[in-house]
Amino acid sequence: MIRDISNEIVVSLKDRLRDVRHLIRASRHGVEPVTQTLPDILFDKAARAVDKALTAAETVSISLVSQDPAAHSTTIEARGLDVYFPADTCTGEAPFRRDIYYLTKRMFSVLGSNNALIHEATFSGVHGAMIRRHGALLRAAKVDGGLDDISTACAAMAIELQSHYHTEPLTLPAHYEAQPDTEAEYLCFASIALAIGLATYADHEPGEERLVESALLALQARQDKFDQAIHATDRAEAFSGLFAFLIPHLP
Repeated sequence: MIRDISNEIVVSLKDRLRDVRHLIRASRHGVEPVTQTLPDILFDKAARAVDKALTAAETVSISLVSQDPAAHSTTIEARGLDVYFPADTCTGEAPFRRDIYYLTKRMFSVLGSNNALIHEATFSGVHGAMIRRHGALLRAAKVDGGLDDISTACAAMAIELQSHYHTEPLTLPAHYEAQPDTEAEYLCFASIALAIGLATYADHEPGEERLVESALLALQARQDKFDQAIHATDRAEAFSGLFAFLIPHLP
């Protein structure tokens, strides 16, 4: 069965489709690629049609190989640490990778980067890094559910997300005009990590709340503290303190 193809292969195929679509969309906005990585025909008036075809191909690929196709048609929202890092950690990788990809895409768009190059594989790496490097923090946050433990685990996640995204080797040269700057990266990933903290801290499952958007607005409202966290010697501690301050006051 085609659906039995390994997740690693499926993610790689989807990411390569996204690479090509990224270059095509950039060309339509009059941005020259770093190097001529695609045939000239893809950078003329046919680009729009090719973009639509690749989007359709990605949709078809999801329906064929995704283990949960319906999840891709629903509105993605941040969920708690117990969803992304359950006792059987392997089962949490797929929802973490998928959710963080779509949330990152959404946040970058809100922050003005509509064609940022994003790979799902990046977030597979983050999931593994959280388990290897921060397993004790995750266990404490899930077992006790205390504000300080949740904030500390999610602060570590924000830093891992930004670090993996910022240092990822790209298979195709990105159009750097479309890539977010470092502050936008931190805003994006801190918002996502804070939203996961909110979902973990809540006594009930969130309803219609847009947790990530609420988290972004809260961080922007505390821009001074956010800037201090970015430039702090111990970013993890600084973000943890900021998250612990904000979480009780958000939905």
